[in-house]
Amino acid sequence: MAKAVSAPASQPDAATRPPARFATRGHDAAASRVAQLLTGVPPHALLIVGPRGAGAGTLARDVVATLLCMSPQSGGACGECRACRLVAAESHADLARISPSGAADEIGITPIRELEASLALLPVEGGRRVALIERADRMSEPAQNALLKTLEEPPAQTHIILAAAEDSSLLPTIRSRCAVIRLGLPDSAAASELIATRLGLDAATATRLLRMSGGRPGPLIDAGASGDAARAHAALRRQILDFVGVAPHARLRQLPALIADASAILSVAMADGEEGGVEEGGEPEGADAAPESAATSTKKSPAKRAGGKPTPAERRANAKALLHLWRGVARDLALVASSAPASVAFPEDLHELTPVAARCAQTTWRDALISLDRALAALRRNGNPELLLDAIALRWPRG
Repeated sequence: MAKAVSAPASQPDAATRPPARFATRGHDAAASRVAQLLTGVPPHALLIVGPRGAGAGTLARDVVATLLCMSPQSGGACGECRACRLVAAESHADLARISPSGAADEIGITPIRELEASLALLPVEGGRRVALIERADRMSEPAQNALLKTLEEPPAQTHIILAAAEDSSLLPTIRSRCAVIRLGLPDSAAASELIATRLGLDAATATRLLRMSGGRPGPLIDAGASGDAARAHAALRRQILDFVGVAPHARLRQLPALIADASAILSVAMADGEEGGVEEGGEPEGADAAPESAATSTKKSPAKRAGGKPTPAERRANAKALLHLWRGVARDLALVASSAPASVAFPEDLHELTPVAARCAQTTWRDALISLDRALAALRRNGNPELLLDAIALRWPRG
């Protein structure tokens, strides 16, 4: 059985520096371990598991580039040879890429059967044929059984690289035939630097965006998040804080604007909640924890009805976005009220959180947090989104 390699995001010592030419950032120990695996005789099958948008896909592509490079170095692929240029252009004849597709957003048996036939052919460009299966946890069971045949009797000089958000949906026989690298969230400093560089943002804005996405840079980069999203996030939190001094009936009049802002801006950075999400504020929760963004989702976003009226699915997604943000504010207020300001999700907001937290007892903020958790649970049970938001607005503490 293959041995899993757990790779934390901590900074490695000099002996485990990551490959200089890898695009992966914030996973130095994991990247170093992968480079070691690729030295000599690389594994026939490699499974890289990590939270969606945290870097597993990038590391998998680094592996592919290194395997196909004509002049690989200790730091990874050279990036200059013909093979590297073809990989970058996604036109390498010896590389097969498979990802979920269709309304079901899954990998069916047909592309896996085609892959099996492709891997049986001799390489065209070099000495290897490589398959990259992205979001492998979306493979159907028939597709996994078909892939298992190839893993059990692999053709010579073939390599299968799988990237997945989690591996519990993969057959144990698939996992046991792969070398496994497990990733956590990337190092926050490296991830913030990556966001700032790729999106042209200042360090403070990049850091706030990263916290908004629960520590995952991928959704932000894919969506091209801007400083406007960070500023809108801060403004929404400020409005919720201001509700402490607003009469309950007046809060109801402001809710539609909050919902619109939450769905349009915050969803840019929210994690994929259908497959193990992260709540606003960065704490891992169970599945269905955070709304999936129309901007970052690989699935089809809910369509609006004629005339622009939101569909039921869109109404639920919008309410979910606002409830998660609201919960993040309640959590931070409860932490400040309990004399634990160092643990708040957005320390840059402390100057606004502190006076509001002092207006009510610690138990009041704790009860508000419980109410938001119950509202989110009710929403998952098909509760009416508008009524749930109205109830939260009316119950929100008033100092």
